Amino acid sequence: MQLLGKLEIKSKEKIIEFLSSQQTGRISSIDENGYPQIIPMNFVFINDAVYMHSHIRGEKLDNIRRNKKVGFEVDKSLEFLPSYFSDPTDASLADTLYISVVIKGNGSIVSDKEEKTTALNGLIKKYQPEGGYEPIKPEMEVLKEVEVIKIVPESLRGKYKIGQN
Repeated sequence: MQLLGKLEIKSKEKIIEFLSSQQTGRISSIDENGYPQIIPMNFVFINDAVYMHSHIRGEKLDNIRRNKKVGFEVDKSLEFLPSYFSDPTDASLADTLYISVVIKGNGSIVSDKEEKTTALNGLIKKYQPEGGYEPIKPEMEVLKEVEVIKIVPESLRGKYKIGQN
């Protein structure tokens, strides 16, 4: 039985709501030897793009400069259901309930100071919502000390399995 249609999150608003509620996403880029490199990152989804901050040097930045095609994934495991809930002997009935979003898109390093400022302020607002910090301004030196990665989605796909099969 094909479950994909039953598992798909069709509402973009629900996908964005899920992304906004999660702390860690994983960016996948292709390294110089052609292998996928997957790195967990803090992120924010604003203005229809994923933004992450990074050190000014690093392999993921080199990968994006070489090949802008990237993947990004966020998931939340809700519950593992042991097989014995359904059958005392059939291990194939074990299951996991989850929510996930997979993005395929184009990555870039943000050079525009206004966009970089917006992204960094979005990140700090998400991870420190209680405040207690000075908002970043385009003229601040900190902008030179950090890179911001942007992913513009070509596809944005959400799935959830919460016992609907």
